Amino acid sequence: MTNLHRMTMISGLVFGAVGVSSPLMTLYLQSLGASFAQISLILTSVAAILMFSNYIWGRISDRIGRRKPLIVGGLGSMACAFMLLSQAPNANWAWGVRVFEGISMAAYLTTSLALMGDLLTSEGHRGRHMGIYRGIGSVAFAVGAVTGGRLADMFSISTALYAAAGFYLAAALVALTLRETRAASTAEETPAQTPAQSKAERLPILFLGGVLLWTMAHGASTSMWPNYMDTFGYNKTTISSLWGFAAVVEGIGMPLIGSLSDVVGRAPLLIAGGIGIMLVQVGYITVAAYLPALVGVQAVRGFGFASYTTCAMTFASELGSKRVRGNNSGTFNAAGSSGQLIGALIGGTLVELMGFKFLFSVCAVAALSSAACFWLLRYRARREAAQVSAA
Repeated sequence: MTNLHRMTMISGLVFGAVGVSSPLMTLYLQSLGASFAQISLILTSVAAILMFSNYIWGRISDRIGRRKPLIVGGLGSMACAFMLLSQAPNANWAWGVRVFEGISMAAYLTTSLALMGDLLTSEGHRGRHMGIYRGIGSVAFAVGAVTGGRLADMFSISTALYAAAGFYLAAALVALTLRETRAASTAEETPAQTPAQSKAERLPILFLGGVLLWTMAHGASTSMWPNYMDTFGYNKTTISSLWGFAAVVEGIGMPLIGSLSDVVGRAPLLIAGGIGIMLVQVGYITVAAYLPALVGVQAVRGFGFASYTTCAMTFASELGSKRVRGNNSGTFNAAGSSGQLIGALIGGTLVELMGFKFLFSVCAVAALSSAACFWLLRYRARREAAQVSAA
């Protein structure tokens, strides 16, 4: 079994755990006595921790020249965090545990993406490989979402969170089998770079802006989505199944989208991801009460998520050399966490002030703005390429 196979297995286990817990998390916090505003504060603090931790872990992984220790440590800590979370006596206890969870998740997210970039450097069709890697994670998320909803309805949400801890523990055990050769770190002697070379290895501002806006739209929407579905009388199994259906569409679509991005480029499909999520918000506003139509909206959500996620991860991991890949991965995830931070901050607050439909309207505008950023990124890249060709 290769490292790429091991990383794909780890991704499946991690996203299985996320699938079990994510659709139920805001409902769990609400059951512990948290108001919508407090839920937003809890999600905001986790996103803030992720924002700083992602960047720090990326720098550390480049500094030590290794990814495996941070991946194993992050996954093991996630298992501990969810064991503690399943026993939370109140919302404040859960709040503290979720902060610890954010630090741990950042260690895994940033260093795993950097390691995937390392592994795919010598591979052709990087988009397709990344699509398969992340697509299997989405299918696992779907299975986890359905499983978590059924466990919550049959037993309790605490039982579902305990099951998530088991997934993280299994992922940590697989991560222990990764084989890694220590790479040259930024602390060691490396050839000097010109300012132009250094800039070329950094992620573009337009890309990071699009990432922030997209994750803000998606994060704010999903933070309150289970509670919104609850207002229509859907039970936990239905809510989790709808979320899981979108994840199945993601899993099927990601390898195809990744392959397509190898041909047409990452930017066009990043644009499609932004427009897709904008259409989803419109669907939530207009047809959420009608289950057959809502299934169609979730299919669009799956496509929009797959298009953005596959291409954003590939773009972030393939730019720059190995010695700065951890930093780029951390910067990318920090931008995403910043969007989640803003989304978590406005999600419950806007619902309490203006209602669910106003929140989804704001998310639609943010998603469309992310598509505009990616369009400008594509336009600028084509213009620069034309200038080089003319020279």
